[in-house]
Amino acid sequence: GTMPLAIVGRNGMGKTTLCQAVMGLVAVREGEIALAGQVLNGLPPFRIARRGIALVPQGRRTFPSLSVDEHLRLVARRGARWSPERVYETFPRLAERRRNGGTELSGGEQQMLAIARALLMDPKLVIMDEPSEGLAPVIVDHLITVLRGLPAEGIGLLLIEQNLRVATEVAEEVAIMVTGRIATSMPARELAENPELQRRYLGVATGGH
Repeated sequence: GTMPLAIVGRNGMGKTTLCQAVMGLVAVREGEIALAGQVLNGLPPFRIARRGIALVPQGRRTFPSLSVDEHLRLVARRGARWSPERVYETFPRLAERRRNGGTELSGGEQQMLAIARALLMDPKLVIMDEPSEGLAPVIVDHLITVLRGLPAEGIGLLLIEQNLRVATEVAEEVAIMVTGRIATSMPARELAENPELQRRYLGVATGGH
């Protein structure tokens, strides 16, 4: 289904490795990775992408030599739900910077560009690895709004997050990762309202943060 899932956990618990495994960037020794019933294990990354999975990697990799507009046109697909025009409406900041190159963008702008690029690929599933990292609070709020709209378009979301507020406001279900394994999962609301669970698994409580 398209119910958004978030995976949270302290640093070094294997969250990024999980993203890479789904994309075929690291080998999976046990377990099965499947999308809509099709097993993806062992496929090269480009084939996995073709099946409809888009990854927004940690650290927002953009090409320094390309302008924002070139980035978007490079991946735009005819007849896709997202077009460069729609990206500019959704992220007005990118519209203002459409002629700017990757190196001239702020961290927040690069992150918007990385997310927009993934949406333009018309994916069935988007995997985002810590999208809110290093972003100003006002940009995080905007990000939450955009991500919350994806399920209505039939786009699945797997969100890896350190920021508990983002995880619990975007996802319906939150899984907690401890040393490379999913220790437990629960409805997002339950985790958001339970400081004791937050402390136990994450070593933090949101405390209205």
